[in-house]
Amino acid sequence: MDFVIDTLFQVFFAFFWIIGILVFLIKKKNKKKYIFLILLIPPLLMWTVYSYINILEPRFKDIRYYNNKDYEITSGKCSSVKTNSRGMTPSFILDEDTYYYNPRTKEVKEDKTYKIKYLPNSKYVIDLEVLE
Repeated sequence: MDFVIDTLFQVFFAFFWIIGILVFLIKKKNKKKYIFLILLIPPLLMWTVYSYINILEPRFKDIRYYNNKDYEITSGKCSSVKTNSRGMTPSFILDEDTYYYNPRTKEVKEDKTYKIKYLPNSKYVIDLEVLE
C-alpha cells in the first residue's frame, strides 16, 4: 500500500504549483503582480515535465505489476544509502543498481545483504528481507 500512497504524493508534489498559481490568480486584484508568475511558470513547467518523465511515468507503468503482485526479485549487498534522492524518495544501491524505498516502513543499512522484491520500471521496493 505504501507504493500507492507514495505515488499519489509524487503526483501531488509534481503538480501542486498549478493549484497554487490558480488560487493566486483568483485572489489577486492587482494585475501588475502577474509578471512574477510569467517568470516563474517556465522553470516550474520544466520541473513538472522532468518529474513526469523520470518519476511518474515509470510508476504508472508499474501499476499493472503492483496489482498483479508480479514483482522482480534480487539479492545483493547494499553499498550506499541516500536519504535525498530523485523525487524525494530515498534510495539505496544494491550491486550497482539503484532501488527506491519507503523509509517509514523499511530500514536499509549499508554493508548488509538484502533480498528484495521490487517493481521493474520504477525500481520501487515492495518487500525487503535481511540475509545473514
